[in-house]
Amino acid sequence: MHFPKDFPEKLRSSILTSEVVGKKVKLKARGHEFQGLCPFHNEKSPSFTVNDLKGFYHCFGCAEHGDVISFVMKVDGLEYKDAVAKLAEDFGIPIPKVVFNEAKENALERDYLILEKACQFFERNLHTEQGAEARAYLKKRNLNSTSAKKFRLGLSLNSYEALGDFLKSEGFSDLEISRTGIIGQNDRKKLYDKFRNRVMFPITDKKNRVIAFGGRCLGDEMPKYLNSSETEFFKKNQTLYNFFFARKAIFSKGFAVVVEGYMDAIALATNGVENVVAGLGTALGTEHLKDLFYATDKIIVCLDGDDAGIRAAKRVSEIALPLINAKKNVAFAILPNRMDPDDFIKEFGARELEKVFENATPLSESLFDFALMELGIDKNKKISAENKAKIEGNLTTKIEAIKDPSSKKYFALFFKDLLFLLGKNQQKTTAFKPVKSPAKLGSTLSDTKALKIISFIVKFPELAKFRDEDFDTQELNFENENLAHLKELVIEAIDNNEENYLEALENSGFSKDIVKINNYSSELEGKSFDWVLIRFRKILLEDLLLQVEQQYQESLGKNIEEVGTPQTDQKTREIFNYKKSLELRITSLVKEE
Repeated sequence: MHFPKDFPEKLRSSILTSEVVGKKVKLKARGHEFQGLCPFHNEKSPSFTVNDLKGFYHCFGCAEHGDVISFVMKVDGLEYKDAVAKLAEDFGIPIPKVVFNEAKENALERDYLILEKACQFFERNLHTEQGAEARAYLKKRNLNSTSAKKFRLGLSLNSYEALGDFLKSEGFSDLEISRTGIIGQNDRKKLYDKFRNRVMFPITDKKNRVIAFGGRCLGDEMPKYLNSSETEFFKKNQTLYNFFFARKAIFSKGFAVVVEGYMDAIALATNGVENVVAGLGTALGTEHLKDLFYATDKIIVCLDGDDAGIRAAKRVSEIALPLINAKKNVAFAILPNRMDPDDFIKEFGARELEKVFENATPLSESLFDFALMELGIDKNKKISAENKAKIEGNLTTKIEAIKDPSSKKYFALFFKDLLFLLGKNQQKTTAFKPVKSPAKLGSTLSDTKALKIISFIVKFPELAKFRDEDFDTQELNFENENLAHLKELVIEAIDNNEENYLEALENSGFSKDIVKINNYSSELEGKSFDWVLIRFRKILLEDLLLQVEQQYQESLGKNIEEVGTPQTDQKTREIFNYKKSLELRITSLVKEE
């Protein structure tokens, strides 16, 4: 019997090991694994384990180890091909008809060899004199030689013949070279190099064999990124970049992270976030998600934070619906300030990105937000009955796409709760938004910070009119009413262009405060206004963060009292996300100082 070479792998991916073993062994769940008495030796205490996520069984008593195919071979005494046929029949998986073609198999092996030779050619180019610009680009992107070697990065020369001539010198024919997807052919049937003057990213299959390339231009050529043409063994909608390296980390961390491009994946992996894969210039598709769900129960989609990235995330949320269930789920991490993962990790580091992943928005909440975005409805404004009907209609369509009965039921209940709450009490149901002045949160600047703020204004009068999206100097309130009055007097004096006003204020009962203000002002001697502005905003943000932290703790307390109602859960998450955004902004300002 002949079957496609990839059919056994499809069986392993489609059938749970516990389903096969469970027909012969009584299994009991133990966390993420199953345990039972080993069928290969006599034992009284179970030492035989089955792991569906890794797709194998293992006996710690007799060291028997294997997958679904080897289990059927050993238990039923079958040859490899017969075991494959039995599994396919038992689980109703049709075996594609195939006639073994030795010539075709040999040609396929030649294709893999050509691509491997091309990869070696590109790697060597990177380290020649012609590779100086490409090396400078990689250095600028914070990629060191270790990363370049691991991912086998290379360079295509600025030539129409260099790669083709090299492959011919290695003994490959024009026909062999043309079917690999990396060489083009013009109207006169002449071969030419498709990749020219580009940093090259080898794309590998699950066995780490090179099957294609992606190239990033070093000049102004378009497109910026170019992939190999699709071939018999390379399909963009079935291939994920870095999947071979990521599989182990995906299992150990319990989730996979999906980013948009090669550089994002490499940057994250280089900084320790190794459970990351990327699409290949095409939108993430059903086959991509299926592949990832074979390896893990949780997928976090972290696309660029720009409009295109959000649209792509919305599309993923919809194609994921038929695939999710009580175990398999998808979440979304949308980065702030339209950043991509590469930019974010450079600015804030891997740990902050891990925090973003830890607080990724579940699919259910994302669908609700995407529905509002699609319909152009602002949840912070009063919602009419007509608009609620539109939202419900949009979400009903999404619910109908869910195949898992339990997920369908609870997604419907979740959306019903949110629709009921939407617009009823803006303080409790809308997203947590920055306020004009920290005082409006019910807390105020401490005396020390208040005095420092006044000292900044005294030393740099321009700050008397400081205003941004969060703060307005003239509206700032202080807990100490005397200091609030002092700030108002200082700003009034500045507005009136008064001189020596501090001396006058000192004689008006503010003597101790003026001494402290003068001391703080002296620390600002020689500082540039840009530096002062950063420090000024940092103090204000730190105080705002303290207030938000207090509100977050209060909301957590209410969650405990109210047994986690959707209303309080949503509000708590919104406050938490805003708190994290403040922390990131403060960290960013610290780096600018």
